Amino acid sequence: MLDDVLRRRSEPLLAPLVRRVAGVRIRADALTASVAILNALAVFDIAHRLYLPALAILVAGRVLDALDGPVARLQGITPAGAVLDRVLDLTFLGALAFAFGLAEPDRALAAMFLMLGLVARAGVPKSFIGKTEVYAAFALACVFPAWFSLIAYAAGILCFVGAGLGLANLFASRTV
Repeated sequence: MLDDVLRRRSEPLLAPLVRRVAGVRIRADALTASVAILNALAVFDIAHRLYLPALAILVAGRVLDALDGPVARLQGITPAGAVLDRVLDLTFLGALAFAFGLAEPDRALAAMFLMLGLVARAGVPKSFIGKTEVYAAFALACVFPAWFSLIAYAAGILCFVGAGLGLANLFASRTV
């Protein structure tokens, strides 16, 4: 839901940076890989209860993530690049939830619930819960780690609802 709004508002601001990045021949796949590396660092920090450094890393990763799509559109989108982006996004969203469970094992059930919600969300072509909302939940959990379970259950429920609405919309749009 917020992904489209954020994309529309940020594209004009990021356009000069996108042109510069594309101009120095930094490939979109390299940006995607950089986001994965940053997410891996955030997973490590969260698992070690270093929540605020993890938050800073997640923000940096989201900025790079906002660049990879427009850079790919300038350079030419490749099927492999799109798959790489999707697989790494899904893997690290699950890994971030897992990291919170590692940091506080008594919150592992909440982390698993969120992971299941993320799986359901990933299974529909269009969910009203986008990456922005999911990363906002992780950011909140980094700022308020004692509230992780509540945040994880709320985000997981929203993911399940989003998946259900996405499926309902898919079936409603089919002609019978």
